Amino acid sequence: MADALRRMEAPPECIAFYQEHVEADAVHEHVVRVDVVGDLVAREPQLNGDVVFGMRAHSAVENRLADCIIRSWKAGHSSLRQPLD
Repeated sequence: MADALRRMEAPPECIAFYQEHVEADAVHEHVVRVDVVGDLVAREPQLNGDVVFGMRAHSAVENRLADCIIRSWKAGHSSLRQPLD
């Protein structure tokens, strides 16, 4: 994201904002995986299958969304739904 913003000649403050948030997101993801999910499964191992299902479902939905957005952009149009008439 920061490289794309540099190519677009975004203000330095904008680039710094996204760099900071990328690092913070990485820390938050680690905390959720280890401290929240890891602790939950350690205390309630019977939920392991549900946790794995949730992770796979999240990944599948996120990948479908990304594919839809990229296909739309490559076709030269918005990925947003058009209002109904």
